[in-house]
Amino acid sequence: MIYVAAAAVIVVVGMVIASRLVPGHKVEEGVLVVKTGDLETSIPTNEIIEVFEMDEMSKNASFFEKYIVRPYVKKERVAVYTRSNVSYFFILRNPDRLIKAVKAQNPKVYIKAKVI
Repeated sequence: MIYVAAAAVIVVVGMVIASRLVPGHKVEEGVLVVKTGDLETSIPTNEIIEVFEMDEMSKNASFFEKYIVRPYVKKERVAVYTRSNVSYFFILRNPDRLIKAVKAQNPKVYIKAKVI
């Protein structure tokens, strides 16, 4: 019984830690909110001009990054440009959802094809 309780505590603690580390985003009331780690960035969707994905691997990438992390974690880079000449760079697990959500809120946003 003690082992089951200890396992449950470990699972709950692991879920709390993972939720803090896993990046995510949401669009509410015309504001794009992107959470990465402990940081939360809010961008008004009417300020966003351009959004595009960047799928680039470092030339110095290690074996571990190329063949273990990259295929299974699949985090992709997303660049967001705004009218105020501020650029944001995010690393997200599902950038397609972010792009669709921003486009739904602000149809004038220019979406580029994936940049390699």
